[in-house]
Amino acid sequence: MSLSSLQDAKEQIRQSIDIVDLIGAYVALRRQGRGYVGLCPWHDDARPSFQVNQERQSFKCWVCDIGGDIFSFVMRAEGMEFREALELLAERAGVSLAPVGRAEGQADNPFERRNLLKAMAWAEDQFHQSLLRSPAAEPARRYLADRGISGASIAQFHIGFSPNEWDWMLKRGAAANWQPAVLERVGLIGKRDAGGYYDRFRGRLMFSIRDARSRPIAFGGRVLPEFARDNDAKYVNSPETPLFNKSSELYALDAARDAIAKEGGILVMEGYTDVIMAHQHGVKHAVAVLGTALGDKHVPLIRRFTDSITLVLDGDAAGQNRTMGILDNLLALFVAHEIELKILSLPEGADPCDVIRSHGSDEFRRLLARSVDALEHKINAVTKGLAPGAAPHRSAQAVEAILATLARALPTAASASSAALVREQQVLVRIARQFGLGEDTLRTRLKALRQAATSLLRSTPASARSPEQAIASQSAAPPVKLSPWDRELIEIVLCQGDIMDALLEQVHEEDVEHPIARRIYALAAEMYHDGVTPNFARLMNATEDQAVANFLVDCDEIGQRKSNVDARQRFSDLLADRERRHTEARHRMTVAELKTNQLDSDQEDRALVALFNDLKRRQAGSAPTDG
Repeated sequence: MSLSSLQDAKEQIRQSIDIVDLIGAYVALRRQGRGYVGLCPWHDDARPSFQVNQERQSFKCWVCDIGGDIFSFVMRAEGMEFREALELLAERAGVSLAPVGRAEGQADNPFERRNLLKAMAWAEDQFHQSLLRSPAAEPARRYLADRGISGASIAQFHIGFSPNEWDWMLKRGAAANWQPAVLERVGLIGKRDAGGYYDRFRGRLMFSIRDARSRPIAFGGRVLPEFARDNDAKYVNSPETPLFNKSSELYALDAARDAIAKEGGILVMEGYTDVIMAHQHGVKHAVAVLGTALGDKHVPLIRRFTDSITLVLDGDAAGQNRTMGILDNLLALFVAHEIELKILSLPEGADPCDVIRSHGSDEFRRLLARSVDALEHKINAVTKGLAPGAAPHRSAQAVEAILATLARALPTAASASSAALVREQQVLVRIARQFGLGEDTLRTRLKALRQAATSLLRSTPASARSPEQAIASQSAAPPVKLSPWDRELIEIVLCQGDIMDALLEQVHEEDVEHPIARRIYALAAEMYHDGVTPNFARLMNATEDQAVANFLVDCDEIGQRKSNVDARQRFSDLLADRERRHTEARHRMTVAELKTNQLDSDQEDRALVALFNDLKRRQAGSAPTDG
């Protein structure tokens, strides 16, 4: 879909859907003045701070600093990417969208994403009906009954069965006019080296893996004992496909999303049956990883729904050891993204499914209340069995391991939040007391470990950095703060379109500091050069970025309150402020050069004269402007 047709479609959708009707299905709204207010769905809102502007078709929560239009709202409320929100709203509005990458009138492509999704939905139903009706599925039904999984859970999670045949899916696909190449593309069948195809899942209980919109995108197959061969893996997941990447998806997220919002966090387990049993007993904010560890690709998905994770570990040594091996990386990852990470270790030999089934959800929630933050878990694991007066080398190893974790979790003090710094102080006090060491000694060692990590990071090419090193390098640089000057510029663009000629002549993109403000200014300039005067509605229609939409709502809301201020005067003041900023930067540079003796005597004289003249002009109130 071209940019112009996309914007046309967005505008049609925007005109067809009233934002009050849309948001009213999620939030109870009441009229207040010319707008509507309600309790914000994204924070614990005691009094209505969520505002909807029907005239402008926008929303804003000033506490969360979240705002935008109908697309922004659906993206955040439903945890969708822009294209998904566009398709959902287009369907609601009755607007037809040209498929991505295909011109109108072009023949349908069987490998388009929408057709691959249809193939997976068809396959899910085939597996599910097989489990419910096929005599060959009796071992699968018996297995589920033995595990205590109810009929309601079988229906809710679309559990299925793949018969122990080499061509069952292949033959059913042919009968339903699915090309073998399409079934192979979505991972249902594989291609033989000698030619032909074979069913990938044979003799397995089938767990449907769905995306956040409840669309089947992959399967997990658990081999049944009756059909297991010597070389069979217990669990097999779909391979990587255009629909599925196992490192960036979570099992049952679609079923858990409402409970995640209600509970204020997400439980991450290891197995399908763990999650199903949790949901069956009312612990509905549980999900599972898909044959891989929790990692950096899960962050964008999780951040759509929550900033608090509890990782539930099986009580066996293997599960505990796997987590300890990646714990430092997880801490660094989630601290960098301001996500709280807690750990629940179940009693030895237990898994969530057994605990919940045997003892009920109340006992499981009691255990859950004893979860500790990930750093505490690391300290407990490292110091476990260390009695007072333990061998010096063992104590030293424990202290070094804890400090190394701190150094990786918070690569620099500047990158840490105040809460993280308080937590660091608590840890240092604790280990100082436990091991009889001075806090200053611990801080000196922690600083050395951080410096060593920073040196390693700098000496490692960007292309060779590990994910946690890349995160550390990004988090070390503080975010650019939005300046009042940038905000004033965008407010003028939104509210004073009649002076765009003068504005574009005097203000250049490099004058704008904040990347979002710079993006908006560039978009406005492009729009104006194409003969269209930029305004709030047109700029909103031209972006699909939630941060840009939020900033536009913010600036337009505040800018409208200044509509009685003379536009030319605001423009003049904007240029004067820029000149003052440039002059102050020039002064700082001159003073630094004078202090460090970087100039010869003639250069010093000229610098001092220029500095004196600038100060004299400022005192006289005649700061120059460009043009």
